[in-house]
Amino acid sequence: MDRLKRLLTVALAATMLAACAAPTAVAPTAAPAATEAGAATTAPEATAAPEAGATLRVGIGAEPETLDPGDAVMVQEQFVLISLFDSLLAMGPDASLHPALALSWEPNAEYSEFTFELRTDVTFHDGTPFNAAAVKASFDHIMSDAVLESGGKTLLQDHQYVETVVVDDDTVTVKFAASYPTFLRDAARQWLSISSPAALEKHGAEYGRNPVGTGPFKFVRWESQTEIVLERNADYAWAPAFAAHQGAAHLGQIVFRILPDAATRLTAIETGEVDVVADPPSLDALALADSGAVSIETFAQPGIPALMMINTEKAPTNDLNVRKAMLLAVNQGELVATAFQSLGMPTYGVLSPTTWSYDEAASSQYRYNLEEAQRLLEEAGWVDTNGDGIREKDGANLTIDYPTSPVWEEAFSELLAGYLQLAGFEVTLRPMDDAGIVAELGAGNYSMMYIYWVRADPSPLRVLFHSENINGGAAYSRFSSPELDAALADGDVQTDETVRLQDYVTAQKIIMDNALVLPMFTVNSVYLITPAVKDFSFDLEGYPWLFDVSLQP
Repeated sequence: MDRLKRLLTVALAATMLAACAAPTAVAPTAAPAATEAGAATTAPEATAAPEAGATLRVGIGAEPETLDPGDAVMVQEQFVLISLFDSLLAMGPDASLHPALALSWEPNAEYSEFTFELRTDVTFHDGTPFNAAAVKASFDHIMSDAVLESGGKTLLQDHQYVETVVVDDDTVTVKFAASYPTFLRDAARQWLSISSPAALEKHGAEYGRNPVGTGPFKFVRWESQTEIVLERNADYAWAPAFAAHQGAAHLGQIVFRILPDAATRLTAIETGEVDVVADPPSLDALALADSGAVSIETFAQPGIPALMMINTEKAPTNDLNVRKAMLLAVNQGELVATAFQSLGMPTYGVLSPTTWSYDEAASSQYRYNLEEAQRLLEEAGWVDTNGDGIREKDGANLTIDYPTSPVWEEAFSELLAGYLQLAGFEVTLRPMDDAGIVAELGAGNYSMMYIYWVRADPSPLRVLFHSENINGGAAYSRFSSPELDAALADGDVQTDETVRLQDYVTAQKIIMDNALVLPMFTVNSVYLITPAVKDFSFDLEGYPWLFDVSLQP
């Protein structure tokens, strides 16, 4: 489980956070549990795409680990998978559900079984017909021993997946042992997209390097540490109704160039080697945008924002006053402005403001107040007796143990430590690699650790804060509360949207009342694009939607 644990630690991301940005996209007005059967909607008439599309060159900072959607877990994988694969459903920018590979859908009363009527006109890139057997093969693959852990496997396992039943060629039923009110939303995610059963069987363990889907682009090749090349699927004719056009994609090819160094990515777009750059350095990105050479596209991602989870079992953060003082000592607005310039948005709660059920009251409990932070520490018995700026109690310094990954936290770790030090904390930063941090998490050897999680729904709160996940799971605050457990457990299975909303409002209040997290900033997708790139947009979770993109001279 090390990979999945580290997934949570680095917040489902493999992108440098030196380019966090303010939102420009419209946030969804709701992300409710699915409560209605779905049906096909009328799509716009097909429009002609260019006969021979141009090649879009995209500079990305990290190489995917796999292009098997059933085995995928990281952001850079989702960016590629969204062009290669389709899911049963599609989710629009306003969080509405639309037909994709399924024309219609019907949950049972308990939301534990979901029946889908499938399209009959879809073919995989390798010529294999899409049908109910392909859905079963894909979900069986996700749940097989061939996939140790993944985003899709976590979704299915956590909701007690039972089986996928082929009713007939065009009808399939997915069964769970418990209510799964958000399954229809999750059925629109790349993690549960559908693979060619013939390709799964043919390539076996190498399928992640030989992906075959039904999406608007086909896989061509993957040169390690160099590039991934996709080409247009000329037969594509099943784009979701909210797409800007129907028919095949406008682009002829997409080339993802793997450029780990941020400065190199910036140079590549300056010199015309790429058309799009992910996660540019903030200052340089702003300067380049001001020159008119590029524009900046940003999207505030929903889910868990960038925050520090605070260990409530280890002294001194086992003291509520100490934890509250940590939250009050940090000036999020100043931290974001310093680290990210104008490309930043501070956050103060355990959910991003763009997430359904976000509670303003819970997120308003703590604002920067150094004097109050110092008062709480003194009330808890922590005083600076020798004038060195570090508070002590019973002969021990007020020390925060901070295992940190320079790869993910370089932009803000020193700034964060500086704020805490002004309040009298001694902050011990321990830079280490992923494996080292995973080991420390397992042993509980930390005062705080960094995380974020991109999700349009608040359901990750159960993974991160239910006491069942303290030992061997991802509840890294190590806090136990029957009331919090009850709210999170009910929110996970509740089919009444009003009750579910209250569950998550309750959970947010308990989490912030007990200062289990130190919120910092909303995590955003940030891209630089050249003037030639037209109709660049994002999906609901902030992944670039390249189907509608075209290039113009």
